[in-house]
Amino acid sequence: MLLHFTNLKIKPRKMRNTFRTMVAAIILFASCQKENMQNKTTDNSSKPSSLTKEMVEENGNNPDETAVSSNTSAERTGLKGHVYIETNDAAGNAIIVYNQQSNGELVWASQTWSGGKGAGAGLGSQGALTIDKTHQWLFAVNAGSNSVSSFKIQGDGSLKLADTKSSGGIMPISLTVHGEYLYVVNSTSSDISGFKIWGDGKLQAIQGSYQKLSNTSAGPAEIAFSPGGAALFITEKATNKITAFAVNSNGVAYNKVVNTSTGNTPFGFDFARDKYLIVTNADGGNANTSTCTSYRGLDNLYISPVNGKVANGQTAVCWVATAKFGRFAYTANTGSNNITSYFIDAFGNIYFIPWFTAAAGQKPADIIVSEDNRFVYNINGGNHTIGEYRRGLLGGLHNIGYISSIPNFAAGLVAY
Repeated sequence: MLLHFTNLKIKPRKMRNTFRTMVAAIILFASCQKENMQNKTTDNSSKPSSLTKEMVEENGNNPDETAVSSNTSAERTGLKGHVYIETNDAAGNAIIVYNQQSNGELVWASQTWSGGKGAGAGLGSQGALTIDKTHQWLFAVNAGSNSVSSFKIQGDGSLKLADTKSSGGIMPISLTVHGEYLYVVNSTSSDISGFKIWGDGKLQAIQGSYQKLSNTSAGPAEIAFSPGGAALFITEKATNKITAFAVNSNGVAYNKVVNTSTGNTPFGFDFARDKYLIVTNADGGNANTSTCTSYRGLDNLYISPVNGKVANGQTAVCWVATAKFGRFAYTANTGSNNITSYFIDAFGNIYFIPWFTAAAGQKPADIIVSEDNRFVYNINGGNHTIGEYRRGLLGGLHNIGYISSIPNFAAGLVAY
């Protein structure tokens, strides 16, 4: 029997500002806060005045801003999508589908069992769910039964289970897809395995794809293909490493490279402008010391920081999602119960945006940007809600409501 989780909407008053008024206010605010900002940031952090200049100069040529400025028009056209989470229930894992309305609100639509079991506890990872670029297939980890599942995405966004296979290790927590290849990272066994995806969604283990991480107790947080699919990256929380593998044309991972993270406890990551790796540094959960780092050099596996670790003054920054064109990144700060914004310039420099910090629910976790690039959603593990936000100009987020009563250990968050 499928369980139906009730949606309770809590809608604060909408906030709307014109771009010109906002820029004037931000420039004034940034000028007043310059000294305060410098005191709060760590290595190579940005000055608000230079950040404002970068952001304002690109406005009009910034596709991530264009999506925001066309919000009203998009709502009239009735654009919508779908958002997915997994229950991660130890008695039986399932994927819940929400329909995204044109105004960004989510409505429960359906639920499909995964053929495996969840962990019944937090996964401490990013990427428990992933969708291929064609939006035909969704993939999920079953951490409690050491397996991964594939689902066919139907025309209405609902799912049909296609296959369930062993993950090749113990406690799979994150997976990634590129073309016909799927990779998973297993937490307890600190290893990765690859699969060929057949046309019917069946999964076949790739011979020679099994690889160990840098340490038998690496504490991985996420695995993801590089934008071009030629490399895999894995963050390791326990070792402060970012391990990379090359991937050949047959989908086989090889040539392990272990990079030292610039910040402690590297956790979630995403890609910006198709060539930079944006990584959160949770710093062991220490109060007000969280940072993010932008890395270059994805193609040769040996990554290097662009402008060091840039602080946001929050606690336990763990999850991150970039806007569609990679100009903005949004981080979920689990220990501070909020979401902060960063800007990434054309050279990969990352800047904390000090004038926008959005309140979240309790213990914010997984975070995503909607496929239409207009909304941000996040799981709040402490009070079991999904936060709904409309993206604003210059990195702002405006809360438009919450979905309540999601499963206690819900994990993974993807959209299309």
